[in-house]
Amino acid sequence: MRTFLCIPVDPSIRDHIASVAAELRVHVDTRASWVIPENYHVTVRFLGEIDPLLTVDLKETCQTVTSQIASFEIPLDRVGGFPSLDNPRVLWAGGKAPVPFRNLLSLLDSGLLQLGFPHSRAESLAHITLARVKGRLRAPLTEAIKQITQPSWTLHADWLVLMESRLTPQGAVYSPLFTFPFAKEKDGVRVRR
Repeated sequence: MRTFLCIPVDPSIRDHIASVAAELRVHVDTRASWVIPENYHVTVRFLGEIDPLLTVDLKETCQTVTSQIASFEIPLDRVGGFPSLDNPRVLWAGGKAPVPFRNLLSLLDSGLLQLGFPHSRAESLAHITLARVKGRLRAPLTEAIKQITQPSWTLHADWLVLMESRLTPQGAVYSPLFTFPFAKEKDGVRVRR
């Protein structure tokens, strides 16, 4: 089964992100696959095809890691493209990865290495994929980005989710397999939920 780890997007900001995507869509002059708002998430780690039996070990690793990380916030304050806005393959909304997010990536990487997954480079950006661009744009999006409403929200990261992704002709269908709450801080002390 095809899987990834993610932080879900709170429904309260999902519509705001969708409106930014709609503004951006007007400026994309080539074929693109737009993510439906219900599938918005911050990808933490793409795991790829895994043996279903491995989910037991994955669950244990994720529980261990999330017990060490308190809930945190991710700024969503810009729109961009990978590898660049001149020739993007992915369009996103996101912001600088906060320290707890980078700690989460590091701890997960250590745990996943023990399960046979390859090392993953740390991300300096936390992002939500809005679209995958299929062709080459006739005009760079640099100027268009300046014209659209820039996001200015905060995503509250309270959960890590192990998600299954089934590819269909209509697009990806995501199914949560396990949800792992981050530790909660009370008076500066980390408390397990």
